[in-house]
Amino acid sequence: MSILVVDIGTSGVRSAIVRPDATIAVEFREEVLPDTPAPGLVEFDATRMATAALTTARAALAESGPVDAVGIANQRASTIVWDRTTGEPVAPGLGWQDLRTLGDCLVFQADGLRFAPNQSATKIKHLLDNADPDRSRNLCVGTVDSWIVWTLTEGAAHVTDASNA
Repeated sequence: MSILVVDIGTSGVRSAIVRPDATIAVEFREEVLPDTPAPGLVEFDATRMATAALTTARAALAESGPVDAVGIANQRASTIVWDRTTGEPVAPGLGWQDLRTLGDCLVFQADGLRFAPNQSATKIKHLLDNADPDRSRNLCVGTVDSWIVWTLTEGAAHVTDASNA
């Protein structure tokens, strides 16, 4: 059983075909660096990330042929909000290292709730508060894995793995 593995890391995207004996048949990589607009802020271009995933996956499949399964490894708490109709991100994605929600985390902590800025919950709140304060838009939220699956399936699947949820 050959597997296409798409690894969306902090500095790039790579796709590899892993053979049944766990060796790598082919591997392609594209650099996708985050932006740091100010100290403590880490953003990324979600469209660029998805394009790199698609480009490297296509290249790996073109060289190796069909596979039996696909696996996605990603930056678990990095978060994206996109428009369900257009499929376009409504803002830059927020990296797991982004600290802009630290103040919210401290407020929640004072109320006895434990959140950390490297979790996706407060990132989702921040992105929605800025992109859709009255919650009237038809938006999707997700971590990088759900964004990549949404993009690769052209909006047919909005899913995540339990380890990312």
